[in-house]
Amino acid sequence: MSTISRAVQPAAHASAACMGALCRALRRAALLGPAVLAMLCVGNAHAADGNTSAEQRARLAIAPEFRHPDFVWTTAEGDLNGDGVPDLALLLTKHKGEGQREERLLVLTGRADGSYQVLSTSGEFCHPSKFYNLEIKNNSLFVQAVYYADAARFSGFTLQFRYNAKIKDLEHIGEQQDDEDYSSNASHRVSLNYLTNATIDSRRAGKKYKEVRGRIVDSPGVLPLNGFVCEGYGMTRSSVYLDESFKVHKKGGTPP
Repeated sequence: MSTISRAVQPAAHASAACMGALCRALRRAALLGPAVLAMLCVGNAHAADGNTSAEQRARLAIAPEFRHPDFVWTTAEGDLNGDGVPDLALLLTKHKGEGQREERLLVLTGRADGSYQVLSTSGEFCHPSKFYNLEIKNNSLFVQAVYYADAARFSGFTLQFRYNAKIKDLEHIGEQQDDEDYSSNASHRVSLNYLTNATIDSRRAGKKYKEVRGRIVDSPGVLPLNGFVCEGYGMTRSSVYLDESFKVHKKGGTPP
């Protein structure tokens, strides 16, 4: 696997993954709360056919507790299992009580008749302070969790999942952590390959650029998406670390 490419996409691109006016209405309704969303879904529910949006058809396949989520962060459509039929990924949030919420990444396989079947459901997901982006390309699902983003700065990480026919699930095969300071034209990126345990740590400051290659320390290995939780991710260490002065530190993965 090559280094994970930057998966930063504008929010408009994520929204474009929803098909049709009904899907957009569902997303807007989700912002109004579960009651409005439930009424909209019930009012338009019917058998899966050519007149049903992809997101609505997906809802028919989702377990009842997630069929009417409070919020749909974003969706992405594309072929993940290589059968030529578009699949669908959704990031959903449902509140359990005051101050509590469940967050799940769901992947559904598309069928020739236009219906969906749940392929995989994550455990508790990443809870970014800003937003998510989803993208399906080259039979991989890229999930970007954004913690900070404005005109001056960006911070977040991207997880890469790829379908494995042997286990009939997606696997977490790579991760990229990104921090950028646009005001000073500086950036720090760490790319992790869980298939090879290889890492690339790179920094840029103005015209100066340097990268070092190392190995993952205490690797969790290649994990399936089903039951996958984000807790602890973004903390995976490399055997080398490139500090802000471009000095290389070895073995610890963090500067002394």
